[in-house]
Amino acid sequence: MNDFRIIREMPAEGKGNNMTRIITIVSLVVLVILLSASMYVVDQTEQAVVTQFGKPVRVIVNPIEGRNREQILTELRDKYAKEGIAAAEGAGLRLKIPFIQSVRKFERRLLRWNGYPEQIPTKDKKYILVDCTARWYIKDPLQFLRSVGIEEQAHGRLDETVNPGMRNSITKRDLIEIVRTDNREMRVAEEELRETTQVSPVSEGRLMIVAEITEAARQACEVYGIGIHSSGVLIKGLIYVQDVKDTVEKRMIEERQRIAKKYTSEGEGEYEKIMGDKEREVKTILSEAYKTAQEIEGEADAKATEIYAKTFGKDPDFYRFWKTLELYEQHLGGEKTRLILGTDNSLLELIKGDIPKTETVPQ
Repeated sequence: MNDFRIIREMPAEGKGNNMTRIITIVSLVVLVILLSASMYVVDQTEQAVVTQFGKPVRVIVNPIEGRNREQILTELRDKYAKEGIAAAEGAGLRLKIPFIQSVRKFERRLLRWNGYPEQIPTKDKKYILVDCTARWYIKDPLQFLRSVGIEEQAHGRLDETVNPGMRNSITKRDLIEIVRTDNREMRVAEEELRETTQVSPVSEGRLMIVAEITEAARQACEVYGIGIHSSGVLIKGLIYVQDVKDTVEKRMIEERQRIAKKYTSEGEGEYEKIMGDKEREVKTILSEAYKTAQEIEGEADAKATEIYAKTFGKDPDFYRFWKTLELYEQHLGGEKTRLILGTDNSLLELIKGDIPKTETVPQ
């Protein structure tokens, strides 16, 4: 009987142990959930705002590295202290009240904003397409949460602040101020293009305009808790609109044509100079050649005369006979030549066979 009672009591004791295990396990699970809900990690690339029922109670700031990092920290602590909000710095494991407090995390690193190309008129009525960019960061996480909320909306806020400032700075200046940074001498591929680089002097320059746009954007973004990096707003593209581009291309073509005409004119002048020198040289050569030919001809005539004289002196009759034959050949050799002479004419002596004898001059 006693054995039966012991056996009936054993299952009740085992059931109690099982309940204890279940309660322990449930307690551990709840504890883990409470611990996980009460802890959060802020990464090196993040900042955070802790809210309680939607009201900020703590801000974990983690400003970007830079010369004014400590200044930003001091300003944020003072600002949060006035509102009764705790401020902490840096990344790490942190605690919060579970299920009552929530954490909103924000990017700490530099972010890039790219604007849309916008057509803007300059002071001298030149229309250009301006494309700009900027690097920005979340300077005040609490102000960013209140005024913007998420990064996607921040790009819209930058569109609303940077673009108007850029337009205002460009429309009140001439195109040359936006294109050039200083008054340095322009380089040209050809010296003939030097006069095309004569432009109005630059009083401010592109760098000052960009600095003005950056400062205006920085002040406008303060209300959103957004900071503009020290590199500023950068103009990454300046493009002429089609009408201005056509005008510039037309002017470039006219300048090239004018230079081509100048080269052509200089070439024609050089050609005329070369041809003049050539003709003058040819005339000099021909004159020298004619002079030389006349000298040679004169010497030949003199030599021939000398030979004729010697020949005539040796045999005058033969010389007279030869000259008479030449005369016949010249004047009586033609088919249409008619010559009427008397029989006593000395020209017919040779034909008649009367060859006069010339007395030999004694040597």
